[in-house]
Amino acid sequence: MELFGKAQPRSSKRTSDIIIKIYFPDDPKNMIPRRSWMILPAHDPAAVMRYQEFQPDVALLDLEYSVPAKHKESARRGMEKLVRQVGASGTEVFVRVDRDTRWADVRAAMFRGIKGIVFPEPHEPEEVAELGELITTMEKERGVDPGTTEIVLMLESAKGFWNAASLAEASPRVAALGVGRIDLTMKLGPVPEGEFRLYRFLMTRVVVVARMLDKQPLGAFWRPGSRGGVASKKSTVKAAREARLMGFTGCICATPEQVASVNEGYGST
Repeated sequence: MELFGKAQPRSSKRTSDIIIKIYFPDDPKNMIPRRSWMILPAHDPAAVMRYQEFQPDVALLDLEYSVPAKHKESARRGMEKLVRQVGASGTEVFVRVDRDTRWADVRAAMFRGIKGIVFPEPHEPEEVAELGELITTMEKERGVDPGTTEIVLMLESAKGFWNAASLAEASPRVAALGVGRIDLTMKLGPVPEGEFRLYRFLMTRVVVVARMLDKQPLGAFWRPGSRGGVASKKSTVKAAREARLMGFTGCICATPEQVASVNEGYGST
């Protein structure tokens, strides 16, 4: 069975030339700065407006972890105003949906000003295709320019990583693949050698699939004990720089304070 397609003829190009071409492509659309994806809890409009202070490349309105269950419905009701308001500022707006309530979340998010949907923990290509179809329907209903709403897939399970390529190809809307470290670590577990189990391998797999299919790879190389919301500025810069060397060009920021460090670590990718 061929993993990544038919073998290609041997090339006279140097390995360094190939690496530069893969990690830093010439295509201008891959040079759009989407380094820092700042999580903004959608149930708290005041917290959402903090994007103006920290100036992330992407404002990520969240309907998943940062929103308590009791506030989910009110967050959906307020989504139209937030999408329009933040989108009008020129900042790119994505909405992270909850896997279990993704249909209601997408319907709540689809208004003019939205750039895309972040879909966590996809397992099967059919799930991605169906989400793309719903987005198409909602674009028509809400007056969003047809075909402009992107999908970002956050891989958070063994099955998702196994199906990475087929998931990315399930809809032409898929624009990025990300490594969802928190859920992944809970499922695979840490090891005492200073790295999460299979973490480097899984990040490399995402980079290969993303570059092969012309998608943005999202992820940071966090170390145990210094990651996410507890990471220092120094550790965050290091995690972004190490990920950039692997071929990643951005990541999700667990706290507003990470935005500047992530942008510094990724530089002008």
